[in-house]
This record gives sequence, C-alpha cells and structure tokens, in this order.
Amino acid sequence: MNKVNGFLLIADISGFTDFIKIHNMKKKPLIGSKLASYWESHAEIIIKDLLETIITSFEPIMKLNKIEGDAAFFYVESLKPKDEAFNILRFMRLANDNFKCKLSKLQFVQSCPCDPCQQAKNLSLKIVVHYGDFHITKIRDFTELSGESVILIHRLLKNSIKSSEYWLFTNQFSKFLDKFLDYEIEKISQKVENFGKLELDFINFDRTKGILIEKSLLSKIINFPKMLIYYKQ
Repeated sequence: MNKVNGFLLIADISGFTDFIKIHNMKKKPLIGSKLASYWESHAEIIIKDLLETIITSFEPIMKLNKIEGDAAFFYVESLKPKDEAFNILRFMRLANDNFKCKLSKLQFVQSCPCDPCQQAKNLSLKIVVHYGDFHITKIRDFTELSGESVILIHRLLKNSIKSSEYWLFTNQFSKFLDKFLDYEIEKISQKVENFGKLELDFINFDRTKGILIEKSLLSKIINFPKMLIYYKQ
C-alpha cells in the first residue's frame, strides 16, 4: 500500500430517471419481464458507448480506476500539481465536448420506442474533481484506491445541487488554478456527510446546454435501420 498525493475525478452520466418503470414491469408475467430486459439491454449499450467516449477523452492524462454504474472513476499521481490541474481542466472540457458530440450522433436511437432510447436525448454529464492524498493498493491486475480523499469525492456527488450538468471542484484542486479557462465560476457551499460544510467551486452548464430536439416521425423511420444495426453489434 502506497500513500500518494494526486488528483481524483469522477465523471457521472445522469438522465435515465425513470428506470422504476422497468423494475415494475418485471413484476408483470411474461411480456413485462421480456420487455424490461429489452429496455435494459438498450440502456446498457447507450451508457457503455458514452462511457467509452469519456474514458477515451481522459486516458491521455488520467488512469481509469473503475467503472461505477453510470460513472467512471479516474486518478493520477501528482508531480507538478499546478500544471497538472490546468491540464485536467482542459481535458474536462474535451470530455464534455466529446460527450455532447457522441450524444448528438446517437439521436438515431429515438427510432426505437423504448423508454431508454427516448430518454437518451436527456442524458447529461457531471464531473467532480479533488486533489489530496490517498492509498494505492495493487492486488494482481487490480488497483484499489482508499483514504479520506476517495470517500470525499464520492460523497460530493450526493449533493443538493439542482443542476443536472455541472463541474464541481474542491478548494484543494482550485488552489492550483489561476483561471478556469473562460468559464464562469460560482462559489457554493455543500454539507457533505462526515466532512461538514465545504466551500466549493461550481460551473453550471444547465444554463448553456443545447436542447436535443425530439426527432420527427419521418426521421425516426429513416433512421430505423441504423438503430437496428447499432443494437445488433
């Protein structure tokens, strides 16, 4: 077990808010269970595709530790934190742009009437980032991270922020930045379990994000073969 200083980042996809329908559907005999499995398979494929986009975006600068449901957890040991913090910010922008681009390209899935495919246009990305010390334990091919910093960054996602698309920075990260590129920063406070009230830097994208328009019936018909091929891969 090695104790290191470094950066921790979680990129979390949110937007599939109605999966209770799927679980309720499973309780229904025969058709309900099969339809729920069909919906879930589409949701998993979409999320996997978007997670791949996020991972590819961050891979040049951070290491993927694990996939946590709809989120990807990254880390990197720090040598020159001031330079590294600014580079991470740049790659956050890249990940955000790539995520939106991929989501736009996936709008053909609206040709499928299932709930996850119809909700896909509402997906968004939240990113939380922190600098601190943590332990790295290697067991065979697995790398396990532990320590207060790891607990903190996960609990930062359990916040009272109403926005569905944002970046959240701890002061330990922000202190290395002279500027946040051309983004507008808000100072906010959040009560975090076992950590008390924390002052954080916040960028809200809910105000600026473009709305992906629901496709017309003609567009859905035209894209139907493309949608079938996508889910058969």
